[in-house]
Amino acid sequence: MSQQSQGQSRWEGWERAIRFLVDRPGTLWIVSPFITTTPTHSLLQGARVLTTISAQQLASGVSSYAAIRAMIEAGAEVRVCPKLHAKAYLRLHGSQAIGFTGSANMTQSGNHRNHEVMTGPEEFSVAFIRDLTAHWTTALPLTLDALDTLQQDAVRIGENLKISEQVATDVVVIIAETRMLRATFELTESKLGIPPEHRTAGLRAARVDFVKADDRKEGNALLREGLRRLQDGRSGMAVNMQGSGGLTYAVPLSDHVRFQDGIESLDTEVKNKMRELVSQRKSSWREDFLQRLANIATTYNRAEPAQVELVLQEASTAF
Repeated sequence: MSQQSQGQSRWEGWERAIRFLVDRPGTLWIVSPFITTTPTHSLLQGARVLTTISAQQLASGVSSYAAIRAMIEAGAEVRVCPKLHAKAYLRLHGSQAIGFTGSANMTQSGNHRNHEVMTGPEEFSVAFIRDLTAHWTTALPLTLDALDTLQQDAVRIGENLKISEQVATDVVVIIAETRMLRATFELTESKLGIPPEHRTAGLRAARVDFVKADDRKEGNALLREGLRRLQDGRSGMAVNMQGSGGLTYAVPLSDHVRFQDGIESLDTEVKNKMRELVSQRKSSWREDFLQRLANIATTYNRAEPAQVELVLQEASTAF
């Protein structure tokens, strides 16, 4: 991407760039492969953020789930460009753009600890703006749901990384999933048809469980009881290393096959039980879910009743 260089190059992070851009007109652009922090949330309304993100990055900490989620909730549009390596901070106003480029990612290290070089302020060429816009157009929009899915995967990866550091080479790791009936429906001002000018800046989207936690207990209890039975009489052979996403066990290689076979059998048993529960209770669960969703929808004073009804119909179909 070509540009017209007019600014000075300095050994510094991205902070001066953001300070310079605060009072400038136009859309704020943040181009940063890695993100672990955010500027003031008031700056992010309407901002465009181009980044790279993956479950591996979230698990390793080079990018932060909390920071990226905060950007989206503050009103920024975030898109993912997997091959991105450039770093730039600018304001685009009409056909003109001014800002900074350099080496600093929007991370704490990129601002305070690393030896970074930033150049600016500088006016960017038409060719630079054209290329930037083209990269934005082809990048994949990042929704909160997609971000949450990446974070769930990151938790699992993180569990495995943590366990790998703790156990010997003659130990294998087995994870028994507990993610049953945990899907949620996200209720946003956008879905309710509230115009952008009437939306509440930084408002966190309401997330409504399709099935309440209490109604999931039977399946989870069955899984835990099955795991207890699986360990009976073999104390210490399967070491529980429970993480936030599932029940994780470190198992000696000599006991691997027996434990793995037991896990697979238990998994089938639990899934069959959950299918029975869904078949028996789907109607009442749907009714309960829609009532909870409707109660939350009534708190959005600017929502049109007709649009609320459409959202409820969509949610009922998605159940």
